[in-house]
Amino acid sequence: MKNIFFIILSLSFSVTAFAQTDDDYVNEDKTTTPKQKRSIDSDATIIYGISNPDYTNHFLTPTSLTLKKGEIRLASSDIIFAKASYGLTNSTTISANSALFGMFIPSIKQSLAVNNEMTIAASLSGGQLLAINEDSVIAFGGGSIMGTLGNIQNNFTVGAAFYYAKGTFSFANNKDELPFFHFFIGGHRQIGQRVFISFDVMYFPTYQVYTGSAGIKITIGENMSLGFGVMPIAWNDVSTNNGIEFQPILIPLLSFKILLNKGG
Repeated sequence: MKNIFFIILSLSFSVTAFAQTDDDYVNEDKTTTPKQKRSIDSDATIIYGISNPDYTNHFLTPTSLTLKKGEIRLASSDIIFAKASYGLTNSTTISANSALFGMFIPSIKQSLAVNNEMTIAASLSGGQLLAINEDSVIAFGGGSIMGTLGNIQNNFTVGAAFYYAKGTFSFANNKDELPFFHFFIGGHRQIGQRVFISFDVMYFPTYQVYTGSAGIKITIGENMSLGFGVMPIAWNDVSTNNGIEFQPILIPLLSFKILLNKGG
C-alpha cells in the first residue's frame, strides 16, 4: 500500500510540484528593469529568440522563481490534476491545487533574487491530499527550500523538502501516517527556438524510493506550454526472499500551462 501511496503522491507532483511550483511566461521587453527580471538574463530573449513560458518548474519539481504581481497561471497535468496560481507580489505567489480524487492543497512560495543568475526560495503547503469518502481522508503538509542557477532558457535547481501525511485510515504498511524527507534536482535546456528538454530527480532516503521525470516542453504562441514526458518510479523491495529487489514503474506525463494577465 505504501508503494501505491508514493505513486499517487509522485503523480500529484506533476502539477503541484510539492504544491508550490508557479509557472510564468516571461517574454521580457527591453524596458523591463533588472529588479523586475529577478534572475532572468537580460539578453535571454535576444540570444534565444523565444523565451521559455514554463521555466519556473520542471515536470515534477519546482525552480525558485515566482509569478509577477497580478499574474494568473492555470495548469493541468494528466487530465486529473489542476492548479491555479496568483502573484501577490513579484516575489510571493499563492496557489490552490486540486484533483479528481479529492485533493485540495493551498500553498505559498517566497523567492529572493541573490543576483541575476541565482534565486533562492522557500515554500509552505498544506491541505487534503486524498478523500475517498467522509471517513477516508489523508491530510498533507510541509515545506521545501531550493536554489536555482541560470536564466529563463537554461537553468538548474537543487532543493530539499519535508512533508507529512496523516490519514483517517491505514494507507502505508498498516499505519495511518507517513513522514517523508527528500532531495531533488532538476534542469531545463533549450534545444530549439520553441523546444526545451526538462528533467528532474527525487530521492526519498527513508523509504529507498527513487523517482523523477524526463521529457520535452513546446512553447505555443506567447503564453502557453505543452509538455510530454515520462516519470519512472522505483523502490528497493526488501520483502522478497531474495533480499533487496529493484522494482520499476514507468508513468506517462502530459502537462499544459497558460499564463493570464502577464505583467511587464
